[in-house]
Amino acid sequence: MSIHATLSTQAQERLEAQKRNSTLVSIILSLLTVALIALLLAFYLLPQIVKTTDVIVMIHPAPIEVEPTPTPKKFNRSVTKPCSSSSSARVYKAMTSAQTAIPVPDVDFTFPSLDFGHGNDFAEGWEAGDGKFGGSGNFGSTNRSSGGLEGTMYDFKKKRNGEDVPYEIANPYEFVERAVRLQKSDFSDSSLSRYFRAPQSLFLIHLAIPFSNAENGPSFFGAEKEIKPSGWFVHYQGRISVPRSGTYRFSGLGDDYLVLILKGRVRLAACWSDIQPAIAERWESTKPTGEWLGPFGNMRLVYGDWVHLREGEVIDIDLAIGERPGGKVGFILHVEEKGVDYRKDSQGRPILPLFATAPISNEEKQRITSDFGNYEIEWEKVPVFSMK
Repeated sequence: MSIHATLSTQAQERLEAQKRNSTLVSIILSLLTVALIALLLAFYLLPQIVKTTDVIVMIHPAPIEVEPTPTPKKFNRSVTKPCSSSSSARVYKAMTSAQTAIPVPDVDFTFPSLDFGHGNDFAEGWEAGDGKFGGSGNFGSTNRSSGGLEGTMYDFKKKRNGEDVPYEIANPYEFVERAVRLQKSDFSDSSLSRYFRAPQSLFLIHLAIPFSNAENGPSFFGAEKEIKPSGWFVHYQGRISVPRSGTYRFSGLGDDYLVLILKGRVRLAACWSDIQPAIAERWESTKPTGEWLGPFGNMRLVYGDWVHLREGEVIDIDLAIGERPGGKVGFILHVEEKGVDYRKDSQGRPILPLFATAPISNEEKQRITSDFGNYEIEWEKVPVFSMK
């Protein structure tokens, strides 16, 4: 006989309820598991899928109106590449050892204004001409009968046939070497003949060339196309007669080069400061060199040797001027007689006359006075060393 157990109705219902709860819990756990997996996947995968692009913001400022900068005035003293070691050593050694360097005050260097005085138009003083009393911009007159020293312009940058030769403008030695060689030869014709010569000769009765463009020089000698503004050299020569016995000396200043030889000896070397010691060599200036300003910027006047001369004595004179780098030039040459009482300017500088080989006309005096502005020149006590 077999025995069969049968659940009661109440027990059957409780069992069904537990079954339903278990199923519901399983479903909830499954859903939670799926949700958790989804969150994990989202946490690790979304940063790789979603990439943000950086936004670059460009700000354009309002345009600034820039006023044009005025072009500065050039004075030809630009520096390019340095000199070669061999040449620079020679010239700078001379510049530091010579005893004739002009003292320069410890002030900021300022170039002079290009206002050439107050009065007549500047062109009046530079118009070429062949009048009796100068003309040709004070480089001289084309009129041989004017009674002046005969002057010829040479080009250090060319051979006598016009062929170019090396000439480095930035290297002072290029000019100094040639000029010193000519000085030592007393400006002999054979030494000068190696350089290109301008076709026109001029005759100089006084030297007073205001601060002006270097390119003007060659034009007065008929060589404006052949000779460029740099590296030119002018030699004046002649025989002069002493007006009265006395002791005299020359003084002045040249931008860039001024040397005077009297009776075969250097009596004045008054050059721009960067080449003065090398040009002067053993020659020594006299007092008051360095005390008084000249007419060209902050450069100081140079005073030469005292020389005793006899009335009627006829002596040889050589006067040379030149421009080294180009740009601007200016020259002035005074003569002083010992014992003469000269008036003084507001700074105390004795106001000296120009060296002259003929009387200076009133027209010339007015022009020079206008060209040189506040720089005063003596017009009454002028010894005239006439040509012979």
